[in-house]
Amino acid sequence: MAVQRAARRAFVHPFLERLRNGGGVAAVLSGPGRAGKSILIKQVIQLLMGAGVDPKFLVYLRLDNPAFANLNLIELVDQAFMTSGVGAGGSGAYVFLDDIHNVPEWEERLDELARARPSCRIAAVTALVPEADTDVMGAAAGGKHKGPGPFSHTILPPVLFAEYLHIKRIREKLFDPYGRLTDLDALNAAFVDYVNFGGFPEVSFLTGGQVGNPVDVTSKILHRDLAGLCGIADQREVAKLMTRLALETGIETSIENLSKDMSVAKNTLRKYLEFLESSYLIKRIWRVDGEAKRFQRQTRFKVYLTSPALRAGLAGPVAMDDEAMARLAETAVISQFMHSPTFQRLYYAFWKKGRKHKHVSLVEMPAKGTKPVKCIELDWSNKAIARPHDVLGDMLDFLDENRPATPSKALTRNMSGKRFIGEHEIGFMPVAVWCFAVGQVLLEGPGALKKPA
Repeated sequence: MAVQRAARRAFVHPFLERLRNGGGVAAVLSGPGRAGKSILIKQVIQLLMGAGVDPKFLVYLRLDNPAFANLNLIELVDQAFMTSGVGAGGSGAYVFLDDIHNVPEWEERLDELARARPSCRIAAVTALVPEADTDVMGAAAGGKHKGPGPFSHTILPPVLFAEYLHIKRIREKLFDPYGRLTDLDALNAAFVDYVNFGGFPEVSFLTGGQVGNPVDVTSKILHRDLAGLCGIADQREVAKLMTRLALETGIETSIENLSKDMSVAKNTLRKYLEFLESSYLIKRIWRVDGEAKRFQRQTRFKVYLTSPALRAGLAGPVAMDDEAMARLAETAVISQFMHSPTFQRLYYAFWKKGRKHKHVSLVEMPAKGTKPVKCIELDWSNKAIARPHDVLGDMLDFLDENRPATPSKALTRNMSGKRFIGEHEIGFMPVAVWCFAVGQVLLEGPGALKKPA
């Protein structure tokens, strides 16, 4: 997709502001393959040129070039300054380092560069979770948390539902000038299209009547992008695992089950899962018990795709009434959080009460402390308002025990409203409306998507 024709993601201007305010701290852009990271960087360059920055002060280096493999990063950038005519030190220059994960110990090298050239503004792009954020994920599973890295970090997620509606020019057809929804059925139809085709710009935002093929994108991710990132001997096993997880997105599993079913050693599977998560392709959600206590040793977990559209590339699109649609709607909910700190604070609850097993789809835990923030239950069947104790009974038990800080929600297909069930206020909202609203708020406030890009 040419930069001139590519849709402008809502993250472009916030990332540019982080870059401008750098001053000795690099701005890192990470995210899954095919989310448009390199396109976004080039759009930032276009904005800088449009603002009057002399092109010679804009240095772009793609570090997947083997010729750069053994070069010192500071020396490489200084050579680029000399070639462009900026001069030693690169005062006032903007430096864009694409595919920086190809540089050994890239976080340390990037920090050294930013400190050595504080008069430059430095941006770096990677398809891998920075090590500091990997530590955050490990902390969720019971490991230690080392804290943030020496840079500002932006995650570019797959396309959010709010972005999808905006860039496809669907939003103005569904909402009146005051932002009130006028056609829920049409919004749900757009949501189903988004789940199947909306995650990646090269499929979502084709023009001239072209129809994107999610199979092509999924194939590139599994067989080309993974091969480039993977330091694992058997890439076919990784692709096989990814395919299984895609088909079972949102289902609880365990290392034990996966090892037995796939005939792969447990330690090898752990390595594969860590790799897929560090590549932003999956998200593991860890378990809490009925008292919202985290487990010291996590043996079971749920795995979600970071974009539901990956499943369509493997198994074909799903219809609104397809059995898999409920899990894909839940996967879409997870994906709207990907660029938010909340992403690392999502859990699910599973516990035994008497002879019954209890389950709550999502529990948001606080960054510090043990009192849950809220619960989210998915009800694609639309039965929760009419039969709340049948559908939401497990969540009500969890609320009785834990008293979350904010009202919990049941996300439905098309039912909405608020009601007290016992002592607990439950908000009912269509999942498509919720995904749109969360994307809108998280993307720099309610007005972020009002003006065309």
